[in-house]
Amino acid sequence: MWKYRLLTIILGILSLCFYVGQGRAQQKIEGMVVDKTSAKGIALASVSIVGTSEGTSCDSSGYFRFLTHQKIPFQLLISAIGYEDQVVDFRREQTQLTVALESNENVLDAVEISRKVKYKNRNPAVDLIDQVIKHKRSNRLESLPRLTFKQYDKLQFGLVNPAEGYSKRLGSIGFVFENIDTISSPGNRLLTMFMQEQLSDVYSKTDPKAYKKRVKSIKQTEFDPRYVNNHNIQSYLSYLFQDIEIYDENIFLIDKLFLSPIANNAPLFYKYYLTDTIQTDFGRFIELSFEPRNKTDLLLSGKLHITMDDRFAVRFAELHANKESNLNWVNDVDIELIYRPNDENFMFLERSSVNIVFGTGKRDAVYGRKTTLQYEHDFDGQFSDDVFLGAPTEILPEAKEQQLLIEQKRPVQLSPVEQRVYSNIDSLNDNRTFKAMLTLGYLFGLGYYPVGPVEFGPLEYLYSRNNIEGDRIRIGGRTTAAFSEKLFIEGYLAYGLRDGAFKYFVRPTVSLNGQSVARFPAHYIQAAVQHDIFDPGRNLGFRKGDSFFQSIRRNRPTKWMDTDAYQLTHLIEFGNHVSLASSVIHHQRRAIGDLQFISSAEDAVSMPEINTNELQFILRWAPNEKFYYRNLTRNTIIEKYPVFNVQYNRGLDGLRGGNYAFDALRASVSKRFFLKQLGFADFTLAGGKIWGTLPYPLLEIPDVFREEDRHVIDYTLMRSTEFVADEYIRLAVEHKLQGFIFNKIPLIKRLNLREIWGVKMFYGSLTERNNPYVSDEVIRFDQNAAGQTLTHIMDKSPYWEGKVGIDNIFRILRVEYVKRLNYLDLPDVQRDAYRVSLQLNF
Repeated sequence: MWKYRLLTIILGILSLCFYVGQGRAQQKIEGMVVDKTSAKGIALASVSIVGTSEGTSCDSSGYFRFLTHQKIPFQLLISAIGYEDQVVDFRREQTQLTVALESNENVLDAVEISRKVKYKNRNPAVDLIDQVIKHKRSNRLESLPRLTFKQYDKLQFGLVNPAEGYSKRLGSIGFVFENIDTISSPGNRLLTMFMQEQLSDVYSKTDPKAYKKRVKSIKQTEFDPRYVNNHNIQSYLSYLFQDIEIYDENIFLIDKLFLSPIANNAPLFYKYYLTDTIQTDFGRFIELSFEPRNKTDLLLSGKLHITMDDRFAVRFAELHANKESNLNWVNDVDIELIYRPNDENFMFLERSSVNIVFGTGKRDAVYGRKTTLQYEHDFDGQFSDDVFLGAPTEILPEAKEQQLLIEQKRPVQLSPVEQRVYSNIDSLNDNRTFKAMLTLGYLFGLGYYPVGPVEFGPLEYLYSRNNIEGDRIRIGGRTTAAFSEKLFIEGYLAYGLRDGAFKYFVRPTVSLNGQSVARFPAHYIQAAVQHDIFDPGRNLGFRKGDSFFQSIRRNRPTKWMDTDAYQLTHLIEFGNHVSLASSVIHHQRRAIGDLQFISSAEDAVSMPEINTNELQFILRWAPNEKFYYRNLTRNTIIEKYPVFNVQYNRGLDGLRGGNYAFDALRASVSKRFFLKQLGFADFTLAGGKIWGTLPYPLLEIPDVFREEDRHVIDYTLMRSTEFVADEYIRLAVEHKLQGFIFNKIPLIKRLNLREIWGVKMFYGSLTERNNPYVSDEVIRFDQNAAGQTLTHIMDKSPYWEGKVGIDNIFRILRVEYVKRLNYLDLPDVQRDAYRVSLQLNF
């Protein structure tokens, strides 16, 4: 053993000597590279030993330092963009160098980006972008203690290269096609059909951090409101064309998140090249080009101009979406951002423009454009903190009436073609042919046919079928703003050909704040009366799930209750998108068909009715919510913000035959998570608990169709009334990868397919007091003709179903495979299913 120990000691001594010798042989080289004229340090100047690959880059102040084993003397090559190269001798007696470079006034030729040369992950361009990323926070406007400025936005949408013969072939509406813009997009002819301008005051501060955009004036084209909800056009286009900031981690465009070229992890996804130096009135800038490592990902191409001082700020950005990206109906995306320095050389965004051309393949169809100007900046803003109250973006109530303010204050005047857009649309609304076109579009698009102040529909509810009524015919309708904006009435009359019975529903809504019942923030009182057949667990409503499409699905309801319902509701919305709805509800339910209410007691008495009286309170919070609406129906535009709901119901016995006292608390939250290059995921979580002794039709039945906000979880493979619970939790996750995997597979990536996967879960339990196998105060679970029990109590395992799918097949189809993962031994279980649906997405 002593021989091995001796050998180990000798090797350790030799290694120590070797490393000590190496340390003594290393030579430290440090110094400064400065501008010969200004004596200021040159950031990112390159210092290398001639004839070797050893060297480094200067930091933001022009300082460099590195170690070398090269024998002295040797030569150093110092270079920087915009300066003449210089070679200096390095000798032993030198401890620190100062090298002054002379500016090269000649602008460099653009460097061609060639894939024949292997890209190096560490190069001067990457060093530069690292500095830009490092200084992002200090270059954002939000970094200034207090700031205010004015903002002008112009949003346009229209046709690209409409046929020149339209002005003659379309008769009385052909005049619109004569107002063509041939200047703003060289090589294209643009026909603007929608235009909106708005003026805003913007405020921000850092302590505490707050932001406010107050829109004080809006002017936009207005189509006939009987057929077109102009608010929805504006909301949708504003959603597609959101404000863009290069310093954000992601750039949101057309429902997609594109990774910013200066995001923290951008060098992992982009390649960078130094291509030029630019001399402007504001100084000299480095031009840097970038491109994706994989052009099929949601990344951008373009160029940046970076300041050559120690700020490393962006002066100019030109961004383009790649044609190889997995985008639908989008042919081109071009973004331009222009920044301007203030007196302290802080770069602030002065102008931005976003242009998107939509179409199929090489054929352009329509375009959208947003132009934003920011001006009159006050970098030491004096304003009250009260301006930050309410939502971050607030449209003042009088904004629509302040159109004259835009005409007087717009910073850039409209072109003659743009000025005629407003008057042309006004004339178009009075055209009889155009009205007929809108009527047909409204009928097939939204399912309603307008007749004066009333519209009839929806079309999909005109005919349906079920096992009680057989063929069901329904005539429904609602009033419009032409009838009244402060009073809204909707209702229907239905008739079943098999049971020979009429059903009806009517719900008037009256405004309490003197404003439209449909506009936000709303404040109204509403009454509803409904006589119809309902499946257990259903709530009253205008759309109660009996449409044609619902009646042909496999797990459609088969058990029904003849129901009379009455509801009185008061709703108030607040400016921060908190709302409170308070209701008094009375329900009378009678079993019909083969459904029976049989007491769980030993005598098994048949119960004729289940009657309830309830107080209901729904508290909803949807921070920063944007939505589309038509009358009282609203659809949230899904962004990154969550939506919360809390509902409390109190059952009152002894009133109008109601004999059930109970308490029920339900809560839910939904949110979309944007996962950068991995697409996005929608997450919904809901849960609740019911206290009291109740028959199972009044408990939680998870498969029931509900008209709920963003919290609907539809269990594809769960039978009608299969499970029941008085305390429960629901979960749904759907992840759309937007082609992240398919885009990496040769040949497959040409198909622009997109991946989908998701899971849905329900877990509930039933307390003994509501369990008909234990309690004699409730009703028995129903059975089918074969004597099999149809409703079940869950064991300790939650119900799961999962799905995988392929989206964007031929740009319009989605195919999904859904599989039920457990509870497979229950009667009449469907284990899996395939679903094909139409999906139109960007």
